[in-house]
Amino acid sequence: MSSSKMNGSVRTDNMVSLNTNLLKDRLNVVYNRLHSGKSTGKGLGQDGLFEYLWDLKEVALLEGKSSVELPKNWLDELEIAEQQVNARSH
Repeated sequence: MSSSKMNGSVRTDNMVSLNTNLLKDRLNVVYNRLHSGKSTGKGLGQDGLFEYLWDLKEVALLEGKSSVELPKNWLDELEIAEQQVNARSH
């Protein structure tokens, strides 16, 4: 199984371990965009994945966990949403 460290996350073939505070910051960026009336496109905001990631982050914070583990494709969706936010900001 291969792994690499990238932007505060540790990736394996299927799962990613991400720093909880980093997930919080990244979700806040997307949240602000979603709730400003400017959609970030398909995926994260439309299929419930954002809400699931938000809940995952909240539980980790309440439990005092320093990191969360999630499927790699979910992190990929979050990264796509962030790129769309950043592209629209410029």
